[in-house]
Formats: sequence, structure tokens, C-alpha cells
Amino acid sequence: MKIKYVGKCLLIEEKGKKLLVVGDLHLGYEEVLNQSGVFVTREMFKEMIEYFDRVFDRVGEVNYVVLLGDVKHAFGGILRQEWNDVFGLFDYLEDKLSRDGKIIIAKGNHDIALGPIVRKTRRVKIHDYFVVGKYCFAHGDVEYGGMLDKKIKCWIMGHGHPAIKLGDKVRIEKYKCFLVGKYNRKDIIIVPSFFDYSEGSDPRENDLGMARDFDYDKFDVKIIDSGDLKVLDFGKLGKLK
Repeated sequence: MKIKYVGKCLLIEEKGKKLLVVGDLHLGYEEVLNQSGVFVTREMFKEMIEYFDRVFDRVGEVNYVVLLGDVKHAFGGILRQEWNDVFGLFDYLEDKLSRDGKIIIAKGNHDIALGPIVRKTRRVKIHDYFVVGKYCFAHGDVEYGGMLDKKIKCWIMGHGHPAIKLGDKVRIEKYKCFLVGKYNRKDIIIVPSFFDYSEGSDPRENDLGMARDFDYDKFDVKIIDSGDLKVLDFGKLGKLK
């Protein structure tokens, strides 16, 4: 497969197109916390853009940016921070696209109210799932019938926020990771969340909430070293302790 791991993102080349794939963003998360009485500084958007700068320095111009859902965080309406940050993100990403490029959103369960924002843009499209060649991009909490097409050889999904705990009896740390395996003759890649206020969930301890019940023990774990955008192969999940 023509897939490169670039930190928390994937770069895919298919049908003469370059696609940058990005996991769950959860823009507006800080305002939701503030409204619940938890004070956090609102640095998440700035930190995301700084990370994207490093990614695009590596990959250059792309034809598609595919966002794997949960672009915004609040389930209900659109918070002020979400309006500002989502538009800011779209403006930023549009500058990284080829002339005919598009931003594609595979709608997530947090994106119920995203429509009014998308309708104010020209180069952003939202879909239940998105197919380019043999690749199907979806949020991951819902399986759509078209995803089962035999021409599709690989599902790439977000939603699960995979992260792995590693350590010893003295210290245990959690790391964002990709989970890579197979299901019904299709390659499966579950992409980590892009936002950093939570590392995510370890599938050995928590249900990732995916539409299908994957055997994660047989999946490869690829841990992100965000310091230099490297991704490290740690082998099968079932063999990790």
C-alpha cells in the first residue's frame, strides 16, 4: 500500500492523488470544559497549527485533506470557539491544497451540527464515508453498506482514539498509536486522535466503540513519536505487556 505515516497523520497516494488523512480534532473542547467549570487555557488550536506546519513541511501540497470526523466537539449547537477554530482550520488547510483540491470530512458522531459551517465554505465537503480507489475513509462508529464493496480493499477510520500503555512496575505511560490489521479480507487502519488533551484509550482496557468487533490482539501497534513525526512499529498488540 502506498501509505506513509507522518506523525499522527497518514499520507496516501492513490489514482495520481495525494491525500493527507487526519484523525479526530475535537475543536472547541476547551470551551466545553470551561462551561463545565474546568478552566484550561485555549492553546489547542495554536498547537494544532504548529503540528500541521511540521507535517506539511514534510509532505508538501496535497489534493485532499481527509478529516476522519469529530471535527468539532460539542454535540448540540455550534460554540463560539468552534465557529472560530473550524473556520480557521479550513482557511489554513485550503492554503495547503492543490488548485482543485478539497477538504473532505467523514462525518463523526460529534459533527451533527457541522453543516452550517460547511455550507459557508467552497472547498469543504462532508460525507458519510469517502472512497478513492481502493481506500474507504469513515469515522468508524457506523458501517455503511457501500463500505463493503469488493473494490474497497482498505478501511481507514478514526473514532476509537487508540493509545497504548507501556511501562514497568514503577512507571506506566500512554502513547497515541495506529492500529493496523485485517478484517474480512480488508486492511484496517484505525488512526489516533489528532487533539492532545487526551492520549486516548487502550483497547486492552476499553471498548473503542468501533462499528465492527475487531480482534485487536492480531493488530500491529504503531506508536507515534511526535517529537520528529516518526512512527515506531511495536508488533502485535497481543504480544505487548
